[in-house]
Amino acid sequence: MYERRKRHRFIERNDVLIRTAVDRYQGAGIAAHTFDLSTGGARIVTSKSYTVGTAIRIRLCLNGTDQPVNLDGVVRWLKEGAGEGLYEIGVEFERLTSQAVLTLIRHLYGRHEGIPSTVA
Repeated sequence: MYERRKRHRFIERNDVLIRTAVDRYQGAGIAAHTFDLSTGGARIVTSKSYTVGTAIRIRLCLNGTDQPVNLDGVVRWLKEGAGEGLYEIGVEFERLTSQAVLTLIRHLYGRHEGIPSTVA
């Protein structure tokens, strides 16, 4: 099978808070968690179904750190049945700040494989 992803995915659970354009600055958002994570996107397990193409804002709390990261993304795919009343969504990150990218690289590669000299 051909792997279309450009970046290595790390399987790890991180708490996530999801907001859409409608509730971006109001309310608590939807609590969820990552199944896997890369510098380009994430697979997120959530109790809410999102339409493919929905723009979302994610507040990611990286395990082992007290540093939350705010990321904008777009839902690229949806899979029902990850558990009773749960969904999996594939999110592609967009418009990442250099600080967000650096935080993800340090978290993902610093602990597992060493920080690469180039990142796609």
